[in-house]
Amino acid sequence: MNGQALSAWNERVHAACGRFDTRYDHCQSLFIGEMQQTLMGSTAVAHIRSNASVIAKAARSGERDSSGRCFLVLQQQGSMAIELGDRVVDLRQGDLALLDFSGAVKMTPNGLFSHVSIPLPRELFKGLERSRFGKLSTTGVCGQLLGTLVRQVAGGELAQWSCPQDGDGVQRALVALLESVLEYQVGADSPGWQLHEVQSVIRQRLDSPRLSPASLAEELGISSRQLYRLFEASGDSVCRYILRERLLKAAQDLRDPVCAQRSITDIGSYWGFTDSAHFSKTFKKQTGMTPSRYRGLGH
Repeated sequence: MNGQALSAWNERVHAACGRFDTRYDHCQSLFIGEMQQTLMGSTAVAHIRSNASVIAKAARSGERDSSGRCFLVLQQQGSMAIELGDRVVDLRQGDLALLDFSGAVKMTPNGLFSHVSIPLPRELFKGLERSRFGKLSTTGVCGQLLGTLVRQVAGGELAQWSCPQDGDGVQRALVALLESVLEYQVGADSPGWQLHEVQSVIRQRLDSPRLSPASLAEELGISSRQLYRLFEASGDSVCRYILRERLLKAAQDLRDPVCAQRSITDIGSYWGFTDSAHFSKTFKKQTGMTPSRYRGLGH
């Protein structure tokens, strides 16, 4: 890539997200800027991947390209800090956020990132204070449904079913779920976490190689001891819970026809088992059979 690639990238971002300008502080030939836009019915979805240093937009009076929209974002890879006026929103892998870009915005990625951005009409959130925008909790049924739907859209799992008759159905579904999710967003960042809330965060992070009790406690803003006690109160442990959930996901993939061409080692690695022998031993201890035998029974 060269300097022209950065200019082309800025043009694509302007068209999809508004008047954002990108700065890259290293050799221009190393810049990565990829954007793919798809439609789910009439709902636009932008798949963005970049190693930009800063992506920012100044507040401009009379600006119309982004002030009429807000954005539902799923952070798929990497992390970034987003400055929204005097607020800073830290997005990590797996986080969902509803972001209002009508004012000044500054995004500072921590290296390479990828996320999916779905624009939604700002008028659908009339009366919602700007302070309510930010990271979304997926606690509760609507939160789980919202997270699942966005991840399916992001992963292309629903693309084969998309048709013109869908119209703005996906958008309406997202907005309907957000109406409930925004009701319990305010308490999501408090230190008084409940067990089911922590379990929900863990399930969102299962494919992250850095998931551990220490990183989880840091993200939740509590001590490791508090985290351990939360699980011990129910007769469980955080390590056992993470292991069980990863094995459950691996088992689902082993039986999923979509994953038929993926090797057992690849599936195990994806869900956090870097050693194939350890994965096989642990899987057999949990299910009573090896991964290969378990997969074979599904065919």
